[in-house]
Amino acid sequence: MGFPGGEPPPPPLPTLIKLGRAITARHVDRLLAALLRRRRHRLVGALACQALANSLRPTPRTHLLAACALLDSSRPRDAARRLALAWPASSATRLWDALLRRACAEHGDLRHALELLSTSVDDHGAVPSPSTYRAMISEFCARGDMAGALKVFDTMTTRGCQVDDGVCSVIVSGFSKARKAEAGLKFYDRVRKDVSGFEPGLVTLTAVVNLLGRDERIGELAELIRGMERKGMMGDEVFYSSLVHVYMKSGLLMEGLREHHIMLEKGIAADVVNYTTVIDGMCREGSVEKVMGFLDEMERRGAKPNLITYTSLVGGFCKRNRLEDAFSIVRKLEQTGVVVDEYVYSILIDRLCKKGDLDKAFSLLGEMEGKGIKVGTVTYNSVINGLCKAGETTKAVEISEAVTGDNFTYSTLLHGYIMEEDTIGVMEIQDRLESSGIAVDVVTCNVLIKALFMINKVDDACSLFHRMRDMGLSPNIVTYHTSIDMLCKLGEFDMAIEFFDEYSRYTTFSSTVVHNGLIGALCNAGKVIIAEQIFCNLIHKKLRSDSCTYRKLIHANFKEGGEQGVLNFIGKVGELDMDLFSSVCSYACSFLSNRDCCQAALNVYKIIRTQLFAVPSKTFYKLLKSLLRNGNEHVIQPLLSEFIKIHGLHEPRAINMLSCHLSKKGVGEAIRFSSYMNNGSVPVSVLRGAVYALKKEGGILEAYNFLKEAQQSGFPVDLAMYSIVVEGLCRGGNLEKALDLCGSMKKEGVHPTIIIHNSVLSGLCQHGCFTEAFRLFDYLERSSILPTVITYAILIGALCREGFLDDAYHFFQKMSNNGIRPTTGVYNLLISGYCNYGLTEKALELLSHFEEPFLLPDAFTLGAVISGYCLKGDTEAALSFFNEYHCKEMVPDFVGFMSLVKGLYAKGRIEESRGILREMFQCKQVVELINIVGDEVQTESLVGLLSSACEEGRIDEVVTVLSEVRLMSVSSSDSNNCNTLAHLKKPKRIDDACDPRTDSEQFLSSDAFDVPGNGLDGSSEGTLQPMTETVDNLCISSDDTDIDNGNREVFL
Repeated sequence: MGFPGGEPPPPPLPTLIKLGRAITARHVDRLLAALLRRRRHRLVGALACQALANSLRPTPRTHLLAACALLDSSRPRDAARRLALAWPASSATRLWDALLRRACAEHGDLRHALELLSTSVDDHGAVPSPSTYRAMISEFCARGDMAGALKVFDTMTTRGCQVDDGVCSVIVSGFSKARKAEAGLKFYDRVRKDVSGFEPGLVTLTAVVNLLGRDERIGELAELIRGMERKGMMGDEVFYSSLVHVYMKSGLLMEGLREHHIMLEKGIAADVVNYTTVIDGMCREGSVEKVMGFLDEMERRGAKPNLITYTSLVGGFCKRNRLEDAFSIVRKLEQTGVVVDEYVYSILIDRLCKKGDLDKAFSLLGEMEGKGIKVGTVTYNSVINGLCKAGETTKAVEISEAVTGDNFTYSTLLHGYIMEEDTIGVMEIQDRLESSGIAVDVVTCNVLIKALFMINKVDDACSLFHRMRDMGLSPNIVTYHTSIDMLCKLGEFDMAIEFFDEYSRYTTFSSTVVHNGLIGALCNAGKVIIAEQIFCNLIHKKLRSDSCTYRKLIHANFKEGGEQGVLNFIGKVGELDMDLFSSVCSYACSFLSNRDCCQAALNVYKIIRTQLFAVPSKTFYKLLKSLLRNGNEHVIQPLLSEFIKIHGLHEPRAINMLSCHLSKKGVGEAIRFSSYMNNGSVPVSVLRGAVYALKKEGGILEAYNFLKEAQQSGFPVDLAMYSIVVEGLCRGGNLEKALDLCGSMKKEGVHPTIIIHNSVLSGLCQHGCFTEAFRLFDYLERSSILPTVITYAILIGALCREGFLDDAYHFFQKMSNNGIRPTTGVYNLLISGYCNYGLTEKALELLSHFEEPFLLPDAFTLGAVISGYCLKGDTEAALSFFNEYHCKEMVPDFVGFMSLVKGLYAKGRIEESRGILREMFQCKQVVELINIVGDEVQTESLVGLLSSACEEGRIDEVVTVLSEVRLMSVSSSDSNNCNTLAHLKKPKRIDDACDPRTDSEQFLSSDAFDVPGNGLDGSSEGTLQPMTETVDNLCISSDDTDIDNGNREVFL
């Protein structure tokens, strides 16, 4: 192609030199440009310097080319100095613009661009054009370097360059894309205040709408729109599309639809983007049924739906679990020739995996590969996540090995192995993650920390936690909660407290999750004081406590300090937060009432009323029930009156409570009142309360007659009422009436439950009717009523008591063969039976079964074995057995201690018996039992007196008193024992009134007891029968009372 004018192109510079022609600056510029294109930067600089040395006057383009070479060589300051040599000055602005634009080119280094701008403006007085500033700001924003964009903007405004709407909108949009909404809004406010004459245009306001949506400042949108209306500005389709998107994303479906209709009313034509935004928002909210109308509207207005529109619709159907509709849309698109992309398949596969239909998900993967659609990491992540949730983490790992995984991939695999508790799998994924070179995010760090804790790599987990800030990550709530929770589970409470202290001091966020989790763990570990400190910290941070948290604290304080511990905790809360105080007091009152701590519950109630708090009806009801159970009649009436005054007489709980209270005075009066309040019908709860009240007062026959009368009168009678009366009749020896009642139950069509059968079975065994008891057991085995562990325990206990140990063991084996796991109480029945008959070897063989998981011997077990050894006179074996379990921090019960002490003392081993007594007085359960007896005889701390006597060597006196304690504990209803022990405190002779010894010494002296001997001469006192918590009524001696066989036949 020829040059203009037909002139031939100038020959290259080497040819000119060979021909001896004159070299001009233009020739040099052409060579420099060619070398710069080939990135021969050093040659460019050398040639430019050589030309200057040869007195060849450079052109402005020469300086620009040389400066560009220096800039590309990462020497922006030298480039600025070179360009400053350009002449004439009129071309300087154009040259600086060209160099700055080159610095901000696509592959340019923005740091060099900033340095070049600073040098050119500050050192050389260059004045870039506004378009150059805008180009630089756009490039910085496009790359997400908002700090650099602001520096360029500051330089621009300092040099007096006018700020227009385009520049501001670019920066605001840049902040929006960089997800720095708060910083972007601060910049917008700053420009409005500091830049005179600036008025934001529609482009800037559209960007501000996006920022407000990202920062969830929805309330300010209305003010922005009103400001536009005052200025007469009207939004376009882009503005309204952004506005609708913000509303829809925030879940404000109606507001988004309203703005869409406003746009249409203003005559602004909605395009595909507008409609797709609305449809996507409605699908996100689950209103997919309403979308079909918008699709029809789009067709009418000529806005044809595109793939993105249908993708939103597919996502909406998947969210509503309407997969058939989602697949029908995909098939319809394929029929119309629309190519479905990976994103649509990814949505379908994700929903199938969440639904658990992995087979269909894999079928879709095969379909994608068949159509040549590349399966990306996001789609594979959905499959991996589905497999991990289905417990097939190993298969998920196999798939992940063929994929370039990301943070989601590895965190999902780690979580899958954590759920499966597969430590080897966790370590393998950890190694893969470290070798992948992926920069982990906060979520992956959280999962990895939990995984490291799970495989007991505590140091590695803590190290990763502390390295997060060096990695540019900030621990969040999940990080702290996971770390503290796992440390507590591993028993590392000191480290957990250190993590919590760091969380409290250095984090700007607070959440009740961290506090509640740590408080719960500390309460479970018995560290109540530290838990209360954490609770106080929670209140000081103005965080609302979870009800479960203060409930755990109340439970823990009661376990540690009893009633007083709960009252102390309430006092501490009252000093911190009065709003929380009301809820804590109400729950504490209910809690103490459930445990029949009536006085403490009343104290809490008084606090509630003193502070003028409202008392919930539930709290009132539980307090009154507790008082009613414990016979505090003098308190019930005023409280009941206040209950009715506050909550009214028509409150169901008030009616029931008042009926129960009246049943104490007269059952007929209670029923008449309840019938009146319920329009002639009596609730079954009232009848049940009346039956229970009669039984508790000792009137089981009255309860029986009442129940029979209720049956005849047509009142509702439920199984609970039958159970109460049958159990009471059997305990009271009225077995004939109990069987009669069971027979009438069957006639009424009410079938007895296993609980009622157990009561009858216990009554039969108690009366020695073993034949009938075994017939009843055979009937239970044949029927659909399955025997329980209590059923077997009743028979085993009765057989052991009568000496039929082989039969008892047969039932024990039968129980295990039927799939009923024996409890410690059932083992105790057999062990105690063997020991009582001198068969300690069999007892020890049975004790070896306690090595099974979740089954441990208790104090009664050890006490029975020790008593068995002592009964045979083998004190040495008893002491060896005691020492063996004492090393395991297990001690016997009161009877076991006493048997060992008396056995050692009888053999003259005084110091050893004293040592066992010391251990005995340190056992919490034994101390409580002794002190209960001390309270009954109204003496000072009985344990303290006995400990002092033990240290003084008065072992015989201590054993004598403990023997009385044992008698009183076994038969507390025998008033003679209490009277005897109370009488022992009184002097027997007149001279004793002047006895110089203290009250404690008189009480512990041997002559103070009116008994023939102290039982220390080695003679047997007889066999002490064990008492179990499951079948306590089996301890009553057998009686051959005759029972009518007819009633038995009716029941059986």
